[in-house]
Amino acid sequence: MALRRFIHIILNPTAGRRNRRLLDDVVGRLHAAGADVTIELTEAAGHATDLARAAARSGKADVIVAAGGDGTNNEVARGLLGQGVPLGIVPLGTANVLAVEIGLPPKADEIASMLLGGPAELVGTGLVQGEIFLMMVGIGFDGEIVHGIDPNLKRLWGKGAFIWSGLKTWARGPAHDIRFVVDGREKRAAWALVTNGRHYAGPYVLAPDASITQPGLTLFLFHKPSRFAFAIYLAGLGLGIVPRLPGVEVLPARHINVLGPEGLAVEVDGDDRGFLPQVIERGTQFLRMVIPG
Repeated sequence: MALRRFIHIILNPTAGRRNRRLLDDVVGRLHAAGADVTIELTEAAGHATDLARAAARSGKADVIVAAGGDGTNNEVARGLLGQGVPLGIVPLGTANVLAVEIGLPPKADEIASMLLGGPAELVGTGLVQGEIFLMMVGIGFDGEIVHGIDPNLKRLWGKGAFIWSGLKTWARGPAHDIRFVVDGREKRAAWALVTNGRHYAGPYVLAPDASITQPGLTLFLFHKPSRFAFAIYLAGLGLGIVPRLPGVEVLPARHINVLGPEGLAVEVDGDDRGFLPQVIERGTQFLRMVIPG
């Protein structure tokens, strides 16, 4: 395909602080290829959605790029649903799960090449309380981890902040009696994850048979509540064998009503997304996204 000429970048300056050199290098390569690059900075939560929607409606951009972490990707994606212009990403966050999912390394030459000429594919989406997500939802254990992270510590330590919060959450007891109605069936679990793709928390393969380019959500129910069981779950995640572990139930799902316990923390793609009760469902709209060729 012809190279894209007009590239509109929406930058989360907080997420990009530690990796700003990567973005500068990408922009330099885009300019060297003759692209016209515009950069807008977000100012608050949700601002990226408004910026993306306005940029898409202007009709000028060939691609609208989220430069930040997975939360920034989600916000920009919300603004592009129903629009013709595709989403691109520059991974500047802590885990960058979406970048891992599409096989995009944090290398300026490969990112610039993708934005200029990579194919635009349709990707599936999910919804939490009616709002789009691209990769995954965590209910309980990892929701509490994300809610417990000190933002200043996250900026300083990156993934170390998640590890520290995770150890504290595990030590005080990671399990909860979570109640669901999944496509009309009542379920209970000590922890739950919903995924729209293969990866979780970066490079770890949670759902080996899933793909973001194929519609459909997969629900993982972790039934054993002990700290030892949770340690096994995490070890299994590192080894890519979670679906084969005892005490793990894996279900395809279209509509998940998470009833309680009321007030339990929920995270979406590494950002806190409130508390139970919440409804998670398969998205009804696809999103165009630029991926590596």
